[in-house]
Amino acid sequence: MTMRSFSRNAICTISIALALATGCARESFTSAETTAAHRPQGGRLELGLRLSDGRWLELGDLRGNPVLLFVFATFDMVSQASLKALGPFVQEHPEVLVIGVASEPRATQLVEAWAYALDPPFAVGADPYGSVESGRSALGRIKTVPTYILYDSDGYELERVTGYQSAAQLDAMLKPLGARD
Repeated sequence: MTMRSFSRNAICTISIALALATGCARESFTSAETTAAHRPQGGRLELGLRLSDGRWLELGDLRGNPVLLFVFATFDMVSQASLKALGPFVQEHPEVLVIGVASEPRATQLVEAWAYALDPPFAVGADPYGSVESGRSALGRIKTVPTYILYDSDGYELERVTGYQSAAQLDAMLKPLGARD
């Protein structure tokens, strides 16, 4: 390999990385905030996801169980750090189905590698039609990642918070379930 071809390959690699980074950039905050303004009115959880292992999952089929959606971006360090709190949460609350949903351009291409590299203790998928990242899905507009959305066993949204959540904060999100389920 000559120096000229090496530098051309390096420039191409850097250009691709920059294109991905700028195309996937999302606003990110570290403090929790409620995002009620971005919720669809009275909407039930209706969304299809392609899971990292290739299976298809209709979230509406999960009725009968409370569901916590972890909406993340594969490149986001706060989303990755959130796995530290989500691991114990999943083990302590088997009654709540936790599903990771990638929200970024080209998410279906990235989620398999993300799940393989980080081995989250829950199913991870992406909407192959791009409706999650565009705000056209039942999740409404996702302004910040990570976003946690809790649904009751009937598929109705109970709570939505954004930013890094500790294990204790995730546990506190379940309080509305005690009154409804």
